[in-house]
Amino acid sequence: MEEERGVLVEKLINIVNEISGISEFRSSVKKEYCNLGRRLKLLIPMFEEIRDIKEQIPEESMKALVSLKEALELTKELLKFGSEGSKIYLMFNLYVATSILFGMITILKDSMAR
Repeated sequence: MEEERGVLVEKLINIVNEISGISEFRSSVKKEYCNLGRRLKLLIPMFEEIRDIKEQIPEESMKALVSLKEALELTKELLKFGSEGSKIYLMFNLYVATSILFGMITILKDSMAR
């Protein structure tokens, strides 16, 4: 279980580092996406603390970390689209992209609340 926790937390740290490495966004979503990336980077110290805990973590906490990992992976894909995606598609679907962004923020908040 402890080894599983370490692997999971390392994956979380790697995903957040990948997200923070995405820095070039289209101007229409730049502010929101940069803020999200910066805020997610603040989670790394928490993940490192979880990794270094000697005690066993409850099963509920492990489920919450798995849920958080899934949300972070979806967030990474969204931010990649904001960085590498078509400007035209992004502009036509700005409302959809913004709605997805706020939906991802809600999912992340729910995962963190567990």
